[in-house]
Amino acid sequence: MEDVDVKAIRNDTVYPKLFGRGRRGPFPLSAAVFLERFGEVDIDPTWLTFGVYEYAPAAGRPFWLYVTTGNSDPWEATPEDDQGPGLSGAGVEFLFATKTPGDWAIAHLASMLAFDILLSAGRFEGKEPLQPGNVLPLKSPIEGGTTGLIRNCVVSIPKTLPEGFELPSGSVQFLTFTGITDAEAGFLLEQGAQALIDRLTAKGGFPVTDPKRASTV
Repeated sequence: MEDVDVKAIRNDTVYPKLFGRGRRGPFPLSAAVFLERFGEVDIDPTWLTFGVYEYAPAAGRPFWLYVTTGNSDPWEATPEDDQGPGLSGAGVEFLFATKTPGDWAIAHLASMLAFDILLSAGRFEGKEPLQPGNVLPLKSPIEGGTTGLIRNCVVSIPKTLPEGFELPSGSVQFLTFTGITDAEAGFLLEQGAQALIDRLTAKGGFPVTDPKRASTV
């Protein structure tokens, strides 16, 4: 692969075209995210260069959007890897759409990114990286505090948001997190992820997370 700045292309060219220029960040991952959330002390320093951007509402997108950066960096690429189209880095970045902005949204997406990094690094034996249909229990309301029914999130392909992009180092897919209630998580287990997403979409609960909404089940 040619000596190009993939990170700059993604962050400063691709992302503004996809999401607009009204952004803050990136907010880098911290060692505390890995330690306090997952008890992980053996941290690769490159992980701390990953982060989260916050994008304000833009034309055609009336909600806030949080986007990861770094997971598609081709850290282990070598000249011998340049055999044609492939994945750039892990081949995935993550989205989190919210009705209202807040540090809670940055913290949530940072935690999910850290979890996927640890999964990809084999730190949870027998567990694969995050995939569409995965349900992740948060053990507390997504916005923090003690109230609120949104206590889980579901991973899906963002059909109404950009689904991916190309870099000189390869292709990248977006996956999105959407907050769901305990009852909705149970519905997914019984009826399947697509049935839940269809239900949420019909009732305005997908892909944008409203941390204060009622359950659809």
